[in-house]
Amino acid sequence: MASDTLTLATRAQIEAIAPTEPRWLLDRRIAALEESASLQLPMSKQTKIGEAAFVQADAPKLPQVTFEGAPQGVILMDLDQAVREHADLLQPYLLQVAERQNLLHAQHAALTKGGFFCYVPKDQELTEPVRATFHFPKDGYYTPHVLLVAGERSRCDLIVELVGVDGGAPAINGGVEVVVSDGAQVQYIEFQRLPGKAQGHWSRRAAVGRDGKLTWILNDVGARLQVADTRTELRGDGSDSRVFATFFGGRRQHFDFRHIAVHVGQHTTSDTEARGVLQGKARAVYNANTIIRPHATGTSGWQHEHTLMLSETARADLVPELEIDEWDVKAGHAASAGPVDPMQLYFMMARGISEIEARRLIVFGFLSSLLDSIPLESVREQIAQIFHEKVEA
Repeated sequence: MASDTLTLATRAQIEAIAPTEPRWLLDRRIAALEESASLQLPMSKQTKIGEAAFVQADAPKLPQVTFEGAPQGVILMDLDQAVREHADLLQPYLLQVAERQNLLHAQHAALTKGGFFCYVPKDQELTEPVRATFHFPKDGYYTPHVLLVAGERSRCDLIVELVGVDGGAPAINGGVEVVVSDGAQVQYIEFQRLPGKAQGHWSRRAAVGRDGKLTWILNDVGARLQVADTRTELRGDGSDSRVFATFFGGRRQHFDFRHIAVHVGQHTTSDTEARGVLQGKARAVYNANTIIRPHATGTSGWQHEHTLMLSETARADLVPELEIDEWDVKAGHAASAGPVDPMQLYFMMARGISEIEARRLIVFGFLSSLLDSIPLESVREQIAQIFHEKVEA
């Protein structure tokens, strides 16, 4: 049953958002609305999701989106325009990549407004990243959506940035769908640098075909509250998924992340590595789940999550999970959370290094193994610079 804390969308709201949309898309919105009645808010003992601003289904506003770097042959455009001009490419996938598992997923599908579509034709390999930036105005409720479709044997790096106005407090219930066709390779990179009063829920869904490869590179440092879940379904034999997630929280920031890899095909591989740093009274809740379906033989799934706490008042809750329904597999997890070693600080400061520089060096050393695994040098440098600037004495 739907939560009493959420004002559910109505059909009138949906029709007002997009009065000229094609019937197939309106039908999908209505179907999501009808599902809302039987779904609940995401369950989290550590995060009061029902009290968050993004659960309120006011009429959504339209964020601004800017693009750069799309070469000839690649479609990169506003989602509404893409629905009008490229319905044949969108219809098989838009709001269809994965089932809606909670009330916020359904509300997003029913009320999604704004966003963009990126399409890379088969056999086209992009040598430079494609970029898109969401600019959220000061306040309001937003439901942006991203759809990325990579054709067979194509290759694409997409960098998405989420930014806002200083002092702004946008509430965001956003969604991402990524389709990796057979033999395609995709890197989806996201930088969340929203203002300190923002609250966001971001759901990411991906389907990976035979011998396809998907890498999520996710960096969260903004927002007062950020809830995000990433679910990758490895449907094709030989498909591969990697997650490199970094986060830095300070003051009273609260993060709640969930990364899920679902192995359906045979000889599939997933590897999740997350490293976070917390200072002040920040808190992080991190859950990773590897799900191996029956007959997914030869599968390998691993999780690694580590959090470094720069203050005594920071807190991290780590919840690794494995759900295995097949014998011929390899899977495991490792998780740790702990403070900075005071002896490290002492010895560096005894050699003339200031306390803040000593902390920065410790943080960089903590991140180094993950950063070394990220293939894009510009992304590695950007993450390192963001963390460098966030460290407080």
